[in-house]
Amino acid sequence: MEHRLYFIFGDLLACAVTGAAAGWLVYAVIPGGWHPLLGMMLGMLLGLPAGVVGGILFAPLFGDFEVSLPASLAGMVAGSAVGMLQGMVEIGAATALWVGTLAGLACLAYSYVLQARLHGEAR
Repeated sequence: MEHRLYFIFGDLLACAVTGAAAGWLVYAVIPGGWHPLLGMMLGMLLGLPAGVVGGILFAPLFGDFEVSLPASLAGMVAGSAVGMLQGMVEIGAATALWVGTLAGLACLAYSYVLQARLHGEAR
């Protein structure tokens, strides 16, 4: 795990922006009133390319291995969360951005904890 502040900030920024972008994309494509399961599946399918693009855009700045997995996961989870919410109740664009951002940050936290549990501290 990286402890330098530049890379930690980069991880936060990459996951938040990628999650928000995936959330907005899914909000723009999926109409309200769909079945939540269909919205979640289509949201995940739309969120994955958004996560890959986010990983590609942020990788030269913050490192490929450090950004690619959390950004791709953030796109998928944010897309599925916003798609499911859009299916249950019609949400606004600001809500989609916030849900996507929070999902992206949750994916970053998950990947940090998973790496710490699997590999421990690097020395």
